[in-house]
Amino acid sequence: MGQPIAEQALLALEPLVGEWAVEAKGPDGQAWPGEGRATFEWYKSKAHLVQRTVIDVPGAPDSTSIIGCDGANGSYFQLYSDERGVCRIYEMSISVSPPVRANQT
Repeated sequence: MGQPIAEQALLALEPLVGEWAVEAKGPDGQAWPGEGRATFEWYKSKAHLVQRTVIDVPGAPDSTSIIGCDGANGSYFQLYSDERGVCRIYEMSISVSPPVRANQT
């Protein structure tokens, strides 16, 4: 019995590729003034997605993350680090919702 290939799981990350606006919020849940950008691009091997986030707000750290998957069970992991020296591992999943259809009159 062979191990499932990660290719299908990695394809699910493709919609993230590009540049995105980011909103930073403080611990109180209030949005901070300023702008942020996140870029997602494939690492040269195409086995991992690299996320770089820059927030133009004092106190909000810039960060870099590597996102990959476990091809055996389809779970995703993000290795996060930021300029404060914080390092974390996040497990995530991806699900596809059916498209929302507008009401036709």
